[in-house]
Amino acid sequence: MQEQIIEQKTQTSISEFSSKPSLRTRLFKPKGTDLIPPFYLWTGLILLAVFTLSPFIYLFTSSISSTSELISGHLIPHSPTLENYRKLLTGSGASDFLAALKNSTVVGIGTTFFTLFLGVFAAYAFSKVQFPFRNSALFTVLAMQLLPSISIIVPLYIMMRDGITVNIPFTNIVIFHTVPLLDTTWALIISYTTFSLPFAIWILSGYFETIPKAIEEAAYIDGCSRMGSFFKIILPLAMPGIATTAIFTLLLAWDEFMFASAFSQTFASKTLPIVIREFIGKHSIDWGLMTAGGFIASFPPVLISLFFYRYIIGGLSGGVKE
Repeated sequence: MQEQIIEQKTQTSISEFSSKPSLRTRLFKPKGTDLIPPFYLWTGLILLAVFTLSPFIYLFTSSISSTSELISGHLIPHSPTLENYRKLLTGSGASDFLAALKNSTVVGIGTTFFTLFLGVFAAYAFSKVQFPFRNSALFTVLAMQLLPSISIIVPLYIMMRDGITVNIPFTNIVIFHTVPLLDTTWALIISYTTFSLPFAIWILSGYFETIPKAIEEAAYIDGCSRMGSFFKIILPLAMPGIATTAIFTLLLAWDEFMFASAFSQTFASKTLPIVIREFIGKHSIDWGLMTAGGFIASFPPVLISLFFYRYIIGGLSGGVKE
């Protein structure tokens, strides 16, 4: 009897083992819900990670290398050192670098604030308010985004040099006039907002359209006004889209170079990309300070992307579904 039981268990284990798919099948044959076999999927992901992270890793290893190792082309430093960071943060030019870091922070936060403040209301109007030529106006906003930035740099430079004037059309009556804004952080904030706003309106209007109209109608029945439902219902539901727009706007303002180079003349308004560019001299290049400054400048965007990637994915993949 015991021999029969042992034989049955042995046959059961053999049948279970034989029914399991082989390693080759598990690696190279996609499952019913998969489009790509696991082997090719993970190979592609590993290659993508290496391709994406390699420049950032090389930038860091270069920043802790001595000048002689950088010139000789060593990928991995033989004698790692923090001398480049010490010179950058405590050396003779530390005050200029810290001022540029402050300017980049102010410009990035200011651009994000004004872009969201104007973009949220404009996107809500385009997506929820019915008015003539609504679609045409929305496509006009998108067309502004398609213009190359260099095409508006000269008019903006003249406006910043002479001050921004707001007057009544076809009259000489001036309603508002600013002082010259050239070489100030305000010039960069206003300039960046001009080409960040169309992108924000386009992204947010598409996100607002995913919020069911029945939710607003229920708020109206409960006694909310349009603005009340906007602040109490629409904005909380649209936070993933708003966060995504804020992140992209901040990163765009943080890394921008062309407008900052044109509108910045002193360290009162120079940002990090401009200061790092100035490590390239007429006869030499300070590779150590450039790589250390580049790593510090690239670290905040990397942290933002890592901590808020959920908002980025949620904001770009869709909104509230009925």
